[in-house]
Amino acid sequence: MPRAFVATVAAAVIGSLFAAPSAQADSPSVGEIQVRLVQMRQDINGLYAQSAAASEQLNGASYRLQQVRVDLGERRAELGQAQASFDEYRDAVETMTVERFQTHVSGRALVAMFDGLEPSGLLEQASARSSVDEAMTAELDALDARQVVLDAEAQAVETLVADQEKARADQVSAQQTIDQSIAGAEEMAASAEAERDTLLRQLAVAQDRPVAEVTAVQDALDERLDESGPSGPPAAPSPTDTPTKQPTTNPPTTSPTTPPTTAPPKPTPDPPPASGSKVEKAIAYARAQLGEKYKWGGAGPSQWDCSGLTMRAWQSAGVGMSHYAGSQYTGFSKVSVSKIKRGDLLFWSNGSAGSIYHVAMYLGGGQMIHSPRPGRTVEIVPLNYWIQPDMASRPG
Repeated sequence: MPRAFVATVAAAVIGSLFAAPSAQADSPSVGEIQVRLVQMRQDINGLYAQSAAASEQLNGASYRLQQVRVDLGERRAELGQAQASFDEYRDAVETMTVERFQTHVSGRALVAMFDGLEPSGLLEQASARSSVDEAMTAELDALDARQVVLDAEAQAVETLVADQEKARADQVSAQQTIDQSIAGAEEMAASAEAERDTLLRQLAVAQDRPVAEVTAVQDALDERLDESGPSGPPAAPSPTDTPTKQPTTNPPTTSPTTPPTTAPPKPTPDPPPASGSKVEKAIAYARAQLGEKYKWGGAGPSQWDCSGLTMRAWQSAGVGMSHYAGSQYTGFSKVSVSKIKRGDLLFWSNGSAGSIYHVAMYLGGGQMIHSPRPGRTVEIVPLNYWIQPDMASRPG
């Protein structure tokens, strides 16, 4: 939803809330004061929303780092096996070669032949002396093949090490964004407080109303603005934040003798929901956290970020998932947002799974529960309290 539109609507709401008998209420200065008060609040909320989105980027970097570490451990083990296989086979080839050549080649020549012990060099030395039979050549070729495997495993480890460093750098970057957003919001809130007091006094004079009354009305409006979510989606995360490679679907094929049809393909039916008991356990867990504070990276027991809450809620029902909204979407069956059911996970993104920046749990009846951002607590809000979710998944 465009910021200008929200500001205009908010200003209209303020105008109705602050309507007063005085003719001064129609003064342009009143409208300017009201718009400025709304704009300040929205700017603060926007910075907190950015920090919440950065929290999911941090979760994503941590998730990828964990995956890379597992893959790196497996690859290093495979590299060790490849190295052991190569060393063992090379020793065998050395022994065989010595036995073949000990009656034909001088000791000095043997020393020169095995200097470096590279398979290709060994083959060249052996071939140069015309003393290698076909069986020996096959053994050397097999050794060379093991060298290729060893080099490939070493390259794979090197690539994963680079991926690990990238994930660590992404962690640092996301952490810095969180810190900067929260610090900026807190600094803005502190500086705005003095300006807010001045504006409220000016508004009270312009409307000929007590300052306390004007302040109470503005406090109520600020609370409504806080609950309505930010005025637009946070900035898109980096394209490198894709959680997992999505499976590709081959395009449908048609018989050469069959003319193309204009009928749309049949939609894939949404998967059935998880058992009622699992759904209710997950929802009961989430509801038990109502009123607890948001904290980036929070996964309980009393502080939460958005994906930490949904993760723990579904874990309580026996469904495992990671602490990352992106993988909570890609790791389960996708469902149409128009067909969501109680217990489904709702996602907000900038157009792709890798840009998901918020997740909530649907409660049914147009309600959802989530941990929205710094400065707020776990809450139940209408599904349309903000922009509509663009993705959904169904655990179970």
